[in-house]
Amino acid sequence: MKLTVLGLGEVGSLIAKGLADQGVEVMAFDSAKVKNPVVALAETAEAAVADADVVFSLNSAMISLSIAEQVAGSLKPGAVFCDLNTGTPSLKRRLAEIVPAGSFVDVALMHPLDSAADRLELSVSGPGAERFTQLFEGLNAEVTYVSEVAGEAAARELIRSMVAKGMAAVAIDALWAAKELGLQDWAIQELKREFDAASAESFQRQLDATAKNPKRHSVELGNVVELLSEAGYESTTLNGVAATLSKVMHSKKIPHANTED
Repeated sequence: MKLTVLGLGEVGSLIAKGLADQGVEVMAFDSAKVKNPVVALAETAEAAVADADVVFSLNSAMISLSIAEQVAGSLKPGAVFCDLNTGTPSLKRRLAEIVPAGSFVDVALMHPLDSAADRLELSVSGPGAERFTQLFEGLNAEVTYVSEVAGEAAARELIRSMVAKGMAAVAIDALWAAKELGLQDWAIQELKREFDAASAESFQRQLDATAKNPKRHSVELGNVVELLSEAGYESTTLNGVAATLSKVMHSKKIPHANTED
């Protein structure tokens, strides 16, 4: 398999090196000057993709359309064009219309990479997703085929991002609040212990408890709001939490929560 990476940023470089180390013939192109490239560089994007079986676009959502338009006419018959940029399902569908019919793959990187040796965890959708899955058999990659509909893999990635970014935002808000109360050193250790103790079972217990007792949780949240008001701290996340609890109190069901004793 010959593979081209368009964009040798941090993630692009890790993927390129990881696949090259497994014996994949990897070529790359980046419009910026790359210091110490991990694989051979082509002089143009068009030249980089001309002989590739697989093309990875790893630039940014803002320029993904222009990149696809630039190289679409240079893709060889049967090649798959894979967009790994974080973007909306509607953007992925637009990309699928630009490249040759049947060639587009919406690739969601479901776990961040720390090194080139890390296993790629990918969800794929789009008209070229089945061929992509076949090409990556035997490599250090876990590929989950979602569907032939471009954008359905991106939706999964964005929901995961919503959870990760939301958890980080709430934790940061709590640390800021704790600092106002002189509790920042205790708070960081408590948060770390909470994350260390987290499990699938503890997550389910949180869902079930909230579904069963949303009013009690709302009252407890009110005590938090009062505490922070007295400390002169304005939370950045509690309004959203309160809105969620209010919806649960007004009978909006939580998917997969158990309300039975």
